[in-house]
Parts: sequence; C-alpha cells; structure tokens
Amino acid sequence: MKGRSIVLLFVVVYWACEPISERKQPVPSLYQLSQMDLNLDGEKLAELYCGNCHLMPDPSILDKKTWEESVLPDMRMRMGLYLEEDIGITLPKDRGVPPGIYSDIPLIQKDNWEKLRDYYLSHAPDFPLPQNEKVAPEMGISGFEEIIPAFDFVYPDLTTMIHVDSSSRIWLGHRSKKLFHLDVSEKPTLLDSLNTGIAPVSLSLRGSSFEVLSMGLMDPSNDSLGNVVRFDPKEGEWKTEIIQEKLMRPVHVSWGDLNGDGLQDRVIAQFGNHLGKLSVFFGGEGEKEELVLKALPGARKTELVDWDGDGDLDIIGMMTQAAEGIFLWENQGEGRFFERTLLEFQPAFGSSDFQLVDMNEDGKLDLILVNGDNADQSQILKNYHGVRIFKNLGNNEFEESWFYPMYGASGVEVADFDQDGDLDIVAISFFPDKRQMPKEDLIYFENKGENQFKPYLPSIQFDTNYLILSKGDVDADGDLDILVGSFDFNDLYKGPSEKWQPIIILRNNILN
Repeated sequence: MKGRSIVLLFVVVYWACEPISERKQPVPSLYQLSQMDLNLDGEKLAELYCGNCHLMPDPSILDKKTWEESVLPDMRMRMGLYLEEDIGITLPKDRGVPPGIYSDIPLIQKDNWEKLRDYYLSHAPDFPLPQNEKVAPEMGISGFEEIIPAFDFVYPDLTTMIHVDSSSRIWLGHRSKKLFHLDVSEKPTLLDSLNTGIAPVSLSLRGSSFEVLSMGLMDPSNDSLGNVVRFDPKEGEWKTEIIQEKLMRPVHVSWGDLNGDGLQDRVIAQFGNHLGKLSVFFGGEGEKEELVLKALPGARKTELVDWDGDGDLDIIGMMTQAAEGIFLWENQGEGRFFERTLLEFQPAFGSSDFQLVDMNEDGKLDLILVNGDNADQSQILKNYHGVRIFKNLGNNEFEESWFYPMYGASGVEVADFDQDGDLDIVAISFFPDKRQMPKEDLIYFENKGENQFKPYLPSIQFDTNYLILSKGDVDADGDLDILVGSFDFNDLYKGPSEKWQPIIILRNNILN
C-alpha cells in the first residue's frame, strides 16, 4: 500500500508540473489527493483540485470579496471540509441538497485548503474588472419599428416561450401554466388559451397537433415535475396525452429522427439544479425509455445536425453549471453516441445560448454563443460576458474570432435581417448593468463584412426584463421580425396592474 502511495504521489507531482496542454495522465481523484502529503503551492493545488471537476478558473474572473465570501466557502464545503467559521450555517442536507453533492468526508487537508484559498485571494482583483474597450452602440435600429402590443385585459407579463408559426401567428408560453395563441398583425388578438404545465418552453407543430415541453418549476429545484404533452384537436376541444413526464426542470427539446426509423425522437435538456441530465427519448413503442447522454446538471440547449456528413443526425449541445462547454454527441447508430468536447469554459463563464450557422460562407457551421448567466454564486458584473463567434476550423476545432462585451448576455438569434446577403446578430441580456444608460439589454449587430459588426440599440428603452428572444415573420411581409419576451418581476411578486404586454416586437420594414 505504501509503494502504491509513493507511485501515486510521483504521478501527482509530475502532473502538476507539466503544462496543462501537455498532460497525458488523468487527474487523481479528490479522495486520493486527500490521502497524500502534497508539497505543492496554492496554484498547483488549485490546478489539481479545481481540475477534478472543471477547468481551473483564473483568480481574475471574480473580485476578492466574491471569492472570499461566496465561491471559495461553497467549494470547501463541497469537498467536505467544515471549519469553525461555519458554525450556525444551514447544512446542505437541511437545504434539500441531494446526497453526494457535498462530501460527507474531508477531501482536502486544511493546510492545503489554506494555501489554495490564499492563492485566489492574493491574486484576485479588489473589484470586478471592467469591460474591454468596445464600439459604443448607436441609438435606433435602421429598418425596424419598435412595437409593444397591448391586449385589452390585465394579466402578468411573464413570458417563457415565443414561437412564430407558418401563418404568422404567435404561440406564447406563460409561467402561470398557460399557452396562448396570438395574432398581432393588426389589433392584438387572443385566439386561444390552453392549460399546460408550469412554464412552457418549447413547442413543435405537426399539422393540427403539437407537442409542448414544460419546465414544471422555473426556480432552482431538484424536483422532477417537467413533461412533454401532445395536444390533438378533437370535436372542438384539445385532447392531451403525456408523452414524457418526471423530467428534471427541462429547458429545451430538439425533435428529429436520430435512428432513421421515420419517427420523431426527442433530445431533452434537463437543466435541473444540483442534479440534471441530457437525455434522448426515441419515438415509437419505447418512447418513454430514456438514454442518458450526460448525467450532469446544466444541460441548456441542443441542435440536431449531420455534423460528420455520414447521413444521420448528430447532437451538438451546451452544458452549463461548472463543467461548461459545447459538446458533440456523434451518432454511431443503433442508439449509441460518442461524446467529443468542442469547447470548454471556466465555471463562472455563464453559457446561455448558441446558434449554429455558417457566418463566413466557407461551408462549415460556426458557433455564435452568448454567455451571461449570473444567478449563482457570483452575482457580479463580469467583463467576459458577451457575444462571441467561434470560427469552425474543421476537424472539430474552433477558435474565437469575434467578441463583443455585453453584461448578462442570455439569448441570441442570427439571420440576414436586412437582406443584404450576410448574417446579422441580435442578442438580449437578462442580467444587464442597470446603471448603464442607455441600457444594453438588447443589441442588434449589423454585419458589415470581414468579421466586423456595428452595434445598435432600440430607440425606445422598455422598463422590463428580457427573458426570451425569437424571430419570425409576424406581419407576413416576407422579412424576419425580432420578438422579445417580457418577464416583469413586479408582476410576479406584486401582481399586474396594467394591460397585458407580453412581447416587444422589432418589426422589420426593410421590404416596405
């Protein structure tokens, strides 16, 4: 046993001294590390301990206070090390945290923890770092008219989904277990109202029928109340059938035929909280059987595309919550998928949304990504939040080719909105800097060519929170309009007092 410990210690020292890009040995487990007498400095300890779960974060990503009072204490307790300063705090199990998230035994020795902690506190900035210099957005988006339709009744503005159908009508999900069918082409009109689970977030239309994914709970939770429900019109009413249930706070579903049997399969991102997963449910007789692709919380979104050109659909997915990144699940046939990492991010990166499009017309799909989730342990302004283009170099390699800082960036859409032959970008922020004037919670980026984009803000600043971003031709004039879903916290906590205004429309008048 002693000989094994000596060998393992040699591996640890060798691993810690090698550059990250050149390491071949796997990282020793936290338990193995806790049993060794490690003679390493704080930085090397951080590489070992942080690298067990995610990319090692640089101290500069957060200010000293946030490290000291929030992130580092939580990390320490997750590793099972409790100190005198923790007396009187609510233990994880008393907060409803599932077993296994916080260790029952210490996985780091106290002296090693102190060196790791001191490394972060001595290298962190006193205050959050400012954004890099950027082109200031101009007011007013040429060719667009800002409209906020008001319906003739009072109801809370708590939009959770927007889907524009082929008839230019809008399907709108609402936190309060509702799905609305709307027509805003002239006078705002409510066409239909259906009861659903809490917070509908995805919809797929199939002729006169459709399926809806509902979260079950919007607030952080480990409960499994989400579901997929099919709606069929029968004798003037909607008949419902539960297709999937007991989902862990699902936030997105992709529909497509993954196994070539002619049936629609579902890839469901079960974001969860402390627990979560990314799952495939194949259509047909076994459609309630689950294939788990990744058993971690934070699954945010997927796209189905034949990535490797072999004739079947592969899965590109975004994972958030610590082990952040963009991943490829390569379809191997017969219900098997091989996981590859395309991009990895540090745990406070805040990945929120992405689109797959060919930005430079080289025949390869690039990644347009926004990061700005700011609702966890470090709720400060982050200079690395914003909008990015990752150029596809081929062979599953990407490089960042463009970045625009945008605090709290949370949603992105890409299209040739101005119909000049290239792709423009629009992004929203759910966590903007409220002190910025004018607010930068919606920015339109006009593509000027050669990877240059000119930013614009709406000429009207709306007093609400932007949760949802979508696109579609709502006035049937042949161009794409931009739709933003309003989520008003005053309506949530105090109740509504004004007419219902659930969406903001940037109406595209480029063809008028």
